[in-house]
Amino acid sequence: MSRRPIAVFDSGIGGLPYLEALRALLPDEMYLYVADREGFPYGRRTREDVRLRASGCVDAIVSRFEPKMIVIACNTASQAALPTI
Repeated sequence: MSRRPIAVFDSGIGGLPYLEALRALLPDEMYLYVADREGFPYGRRTREDVRLRASGCVDAIVSRFEPKMIVIACNTASQAALPTI
């Protein structure tokens, strides 16, 4: 089993239940929870700003931690940035 983490990304703490569910389903994995506290809340930002922030955060996660998977646990980020990510 790879020791690379599964990363969960959100703008804040709303994705913590998804992290908890993943831990229950895959207890032997390593996890990384990343919240964009600097950009929180995303709801007040333009779609383009959210796209840039979220894709930049995901790029940083990939560069630094090389996760085996990234879960985008933020609906706003998913709507704005998934095609870019």
